[in-house]
Amino acid sequence: MEFLGQDRREGLGRRAHSRFNLILLMLVSVLLLLSSLYSAQASVFKKAREGVMDAASPVLMLFAGPINAVNNMAGSIGDYFNVMEQNRALRAENAELRQWMAEALELRETVASFEALEGYRAPPGAQPITAFVIGEANDAFARSMIVNAGRSSNIEVGQAVVDNHGLVGRIVEAGGSASRVLLLTDIQSRVPVYVEGADVEGILVGNTRSMPAISFTARAEEAETAPGQRVLTSGAGGALPRGLPVGIVSGERKGEIIVNLYANYSRTRMVRVINYAFPEIDAGGESASAESEAEASAEAPAEG
Repeated sequence: MEFLGQDRREGLGRRAHSRFNLILLMLVSVLLLLSSLYSAQASVFKKAREGVMDAASPVLMLFAGPINAVNNMAGSIGDYFNVMEQNRALRAENAELRQWMAEALELRETVASFEALEGYRAPPGAQPITAFVIGEANDAFARSMIVNAGRSSNIEVGQAVVDNHGLVGRIVEAGGSASRVLLLTDIQSRVPVYVEGADVEGILVGNTRSMPAISFTARAEEAETAPGQRVLTSGAGGALPRGLPVGIVSGERKGEIIVNLYANYSRTRMVRVINYAFPEIDAGGESASAESEAEASAEAPAEG
């Protein structure tokens, strides 16, 4: 009985083991079948994909040109707008640089004018007063400038005004902190002048033109003027100092001498007012001494 039970158990064990092996083999078979199917499917898909690519290659090459052209055009348009933006920024920067350049040039011109004015030698006793042009008053007949110096700077009516080239005009109105300068081209301007080297004196009369004329001349009959001769203030009448440069002779017209002025009013930015006082002659002292001498001579015979 024991042998029969043992044989039975061994038979059951062999059958269970065989079943396990069968199941294992079935699982391996399924896995191999699936892998083969997947490989076959992948191969089919790969071949189909390669076929589609081969078939679409001519079409893609056909459309590649227009597509690239469109892409290039889109890129060019983008680049164009980028260039426009950069150009706009550069224009703004250029405008700012031009503004800075204009200010630098104006500052350099002011410094150059100041340096030139520093080299000016005023007549003896003169006290030049530096002033800046802050405005102009020009109409059909009037020609004048406004400077930022007045009575507080010891400026008075009648004083000469010069720039780094020559005479500009004279003070006709003096306020507390500003004055008006009557230019040589004003129709009311009258300045006594003489022509250097020609023995010619006269009055420089403004005519609202860029070149005034010398009229009412007093000259020797043989004296003649030539273009290029200098015209200077004569100091006649004690209005202006003698020897201030005015301009050069340009020619003659209807008996008048045309003068090309040294001063360039369009570029005049800084001027000097010549605070010059003519020395006074003490006539009272001379008369007093004459009276004392007369009295002494009258008393001398009485004592004798």
